[in-house]
Amino acid sequence: MTTAEDTPQKRLWTYEFTVLTVVTALGFCNIAVFYGFSSYLERIGMPPVWRGPLLAAEPLAACLARPFLSVLATPGNALALARWSLVAMGAALCCYQFASGLPALLTVRFLHGLSFVCLVSATMTLLTTIIPKSLSGRAFGYFSLSALVPYATMPPLMEWLLPRVGNEARAYAITAWLVVPALALFVPLGRHLKRQPLAGVAGFGRPSLTEIRENLRQWPVLLLLAANLGVTTSTTLVFFFVKPFALGIGVTDPGLFFTISTVTSIMVRIVVGPYYDQWPKRALLLVGLIGLGGCMLIFSGTTDETRCLLVAAAYGLCLGVVMPLLNAAMFLESPPHLRGCNMNLMLLMMDVGYVVGPVTGGAILAANAGYPTLFTVCAAVAVTAAAFVFPLSFREWRETRAKRAFAL
Repeated sequence: MTTAEDTPQKRLWTYEFTVLTVVTALGFCNIAVFYGFSSYLERIGMPPVWRGPLLAAEPLAACLARPFLSVLATPGNALALARWSLVAMGAALCCYQFASGLPALLTVRFLHGLSFVCLVSATMTLLTTIIPKSLSGRAFGYFSLSALVPYATMPPLMEWLLPRVGNEARAYAITAWLVVPALALFVPLGRHLKRQPLAGVAGFGRPSLTEIRENLRQWPVLLLLAANLGVTTSTTLVFFFVKPFALGIGVTDPGLFFTISTVTSIMVRIVVGPYYDQWPKRALLLVGLIGLGGCMLIFSGTTDETRCLLVAAAYGLCLGVVMPLLNAAMFLESPPHLRGCNMNLMLLMMDVGYVVGPVTGGAILAANAGYPTLFTVCAAVAVTAAAFVFPLSFREWRETRAKRAFAL
């Protein structure tokens, strides 16, 4: 078998790409329903000091597991890993309704996070072997819809479902049924991959420790990992704390913030996505990061519903540029045999951000600093991420200028 970039006919929407995108979307549906988990913890009487750690427990499990998965997950075992992770995720979602105390909730959150990280790492490992290099920007733009569509649809669906089922824990159990179609989709995928045995692909086994150490000495890899950590930390703060903030300024339906920002982000990826591979990726990423920081700064001073929803649209637009191009940049900076490892390291930075974000946000609010301070911190972190990307953008500009001069 050859890798996607060696294939003469470069086509993005293959059978494998489609199935991996859909299954990942179903997995993210079971994460997006937790946008109101902080409010749920408050309602069941969980002390404020433990709300941040409980929010962070699920991504903390991912933080602990991802370094090992970055090395151990290979194209040969990724499909089996994804299947078992879906089963475990369904079990965890059903257990929330039986977990009311702190130890039980921490256990369930940890199991949920571990199953989710295994699913995403497995699908990402398979994904890096089928994406054509020349279509990396478009590929990650479209694949990232698997995370966005759930965040656009699940919050309003949960708002509709909650009055009918009684509480969030029962709603989480209902969403566990989404693992069933995901498992069903893996059946034909498994048969297809058996005809193309990925485990025997030369250079696509487990990387050695020497290769990993050398990989982590490359400054483009380190800069992109740091930028991804900054972006995830800032956007996680928005995700977990925008609902109580929106309610406080009079927004009647906080779910609209997620719907507007996510729909805008989806539309950007669909409309502009085909051009991601034609424009300078790093420069466009830099602009998107600066815009993201500006949106967060404006959001910190928002006091009415109209302005809040307008900022949500601009925020989604910037995310629609930033997230796909961060991954595309890492994909291009990585040698083929380390792409799966590096993309999982990018996911590790997201996991760390999902831990740092809630804990930081909880500490800011516990100190009575207020939501404006919290979102100002978000803006500062996003601009710092832009600073990490600037050297790559500058290098890209110099290379492009040199090519044009050579052509003349």
